[in-house]
Amino acid sequence: MTWGKRRAIVIIVLFVFVILIIWAASKPGIRVASNSVLVIDATGQIEEQRVPDFFSAFNGTIPVLHDYLDALDNARTDPRITGLVVRIAPLETGWAKLEEIRNHLLAFRASGKPSICYLGYDGIQNQEYYLASACQQIWLVPTTPVSIRGMMAEAIFVRGTLDKLKIVPEYYHIAEFKTAGNMFTEKKFTPAHKEEVESLLHSVYEQYLGDTSKARGMSRDEFEAILNRGPLATGDALATKIVDKLGYWDQVQDFFKRRAGGWNPISLNSYRTSLNAPNFALQKIAIVYASGLIVSGSSGTTPAGGSIMGGDSVAADIRKARMDSSIKAIVLRVDSGGGSVVGSEVIRREVELAHEVKPVVVSMSDVAASGGYWIASPADKIVADPNTITGSIGVLIGKLNVSGLFNLLGVSTDYVATSDNATLFSAQQNFTPAQRDYIEKSLHETYDEFTKGVAAGRKMSVEAVDKVGKGRVWSGAQAKDLGLVDELGGTDHAIEVAKRLAHIPASDSVRIVRLPEEKTFFQQLLEREKEQMNESRSLEATLQHILGLMEPIQARLPYELHIK
Repeated sequence: MTWGKRRAIVIIVLFVFVILIIWAASKPGIRVASNSVLVIDATGQIEEQRVPDFFSAFNGTIPVLHDYLDALDNARTDPRITGLVVRIAPLETGWAKLEEIRNHLLAFRASGKPSICYLGYDGIQNQEYYLASACQQIWLVPTTPVSIRGMMAEAIFVRGTLDKLKIVPEYYHIAEFKTAGNMFTEKKFTPAHKEEVESLLHSVYEQYLGDTSKARGMSRDEFEAILNRGPLATGDALATKIVDKLGYWDQVQDFFKRRAGGWNPISLNSYRTSLNAPNFALQKIAIVYASGLIVSGSSGTTPAGGSIMGGDSVAADIRKARMDSSIKAIVLRVDSGGGSVVGSEVIRREVELAHEVKPVVVSMSDVAASGGYWIASPADKIVADPNTITGSIGVLIGKLNVSGLFNLLGVSTDYVATSDNATLFSAQQNFTPAQRDYIEKSLHETYDEFTKGVAAGRKMSVEAVDKVGKGRVWSGAQAKDLGLVDELGGTDHAIEVAKRLAHIPASDSVRIVRLPEEKTFFQQLLEREKEQMNESRSLEATLQHILGLMEPIQARLPYELHIK
């Protein structure tokens, strides 16, 4: 960087610093009034970790999962909070995260304080209703249908499109359930693909039926009968006791106004900001976040604002927690369908090293499969939500041959190469017989390493791991029965397990250290140039994921699946 660039950056930093000081001084501190009602808006995708946002200092930050959980836990015992309203709009979050928030809503409900889930938006389906059922009351805006109904799992296949474009997909995998390439090679489910999807769907469905019917005070069969009649019109939803009351937002406010405390709303963002009091607990537990597609190198973000998990970055966070003697245990929070075998192995090695020094507990979120399970295998204990998608112990590799499309468009290419394998991942030809032999040998070697690592970590035989492996995915509940998961529960339960393993009394409070640490505005400003390089790498990784390029060998979730 030139001296002129450095001077310009210094001037900008000083200028922004002055503006922020003035802005911060003029901004009143967050104060929680007596008789406040916590208002939470649940909508869209709820992330595990906060993505660095250069402008968050000005427009506030989007809450992540632990913000919801921490706020609900504090509000339950906070004498200043006299009630709760959750406004639920269409959600794009996985079932495991919803399960965690729902469990904390149930804990709040048990406090005796009134809790209302307000359904005032289009798109109220199974996931939205699952979350709403945890509240004491469900209010529905008149004319709003409740589109709960039987559950389905849907996968997309683009083989027909590739055929029209003269693109030839070529994918190899171990074993029969490792079906990520099926999106490109098939037009519908193969028998093995259909078998695992049906098994996973029914596991999630049974959890949904059991949890929701219990919360609504009816039997499982009664709720399923209502579900099979869905979608429900407003009158039917009220008559079947799927909802408790029809009403509008002003009537929700009137409900609290008629109570002794009145209507004093405070948003989730404002309330969680007020909770940032210093924690002086001597014992620390680190939560290391491992979210998104796994790549080798540094972490980054997707173009849509999601997370990319860099092997070097996550390994560095685990190493930092391992070398800090004040941190007594590590919780590795995994939310990933896998990716690079190299990136996964770099993280797995650090988990193994940390395990030798202090307890390591893996807490699985929506997905901890394939590479996401690879990095979890050496941990002391693995905790998953019943609806977590996990397992997928298998590997794959492949490419798309676009030479037919190029010919169709009149585009031609030519090449020179120093060896036969120099063209291994050329997009202009299929794999040669010799290249296929090399690929199959490499796949078997990598799968053997995967199963041996899981066997060592889970105290199982390689044969037993292979039996539940073969690329097959399982729900968290199924994985526990198979020995791939130790206990069922969310992040809070994983922390309890970590405390137990670290010999910290259950009644003692601990200080949670979250890694990676959130960067300040000025840190983001100074590191902007480096972040732009990471964003470029993340864009490349995201495009490769979308286009199905699996070079080199990948440990990746077997398919893009949506359960709704």
